[in-house]
Amino acid sequence: MASKTTRTEGAVKAEARQKAFSVLRKAWKRRSAEDFTANELAILLERDKAQVSRVLNGHSPTMTLETLALFLDRMGYQLQLDCIANEDIAVTRRTKSVASV
Repeated sequence: MASKTTRTEGAVKAEARQKAFSVLRKAWKRRSAEDFTANELAILLERDKAQVSRVLNGHSPTMTLETLALFLDRMGYQLQLDCIANEDIAVTRRTKSVASV
């Protein structure tokens, strides 16, 4: 059953962008700690280092799902997608709240 409360299109898109960037930052944080550089990534992507840096720093607001998957692939990651029904999220939150009482 669909949720009776719907968010605006803008809110849904903003959340999706934030989640995508969070996934990218998580992968980049690990790889850069292993001395993998933006220049090395740019070479693997066959893209300009400035463009790669813009994406890694969140200054590319129109990053596509395909771009995200490509960046992750070149860093040695696979993109996994999943979904959860809104009503299941509400149940999880209620259960945690009751458990902490």
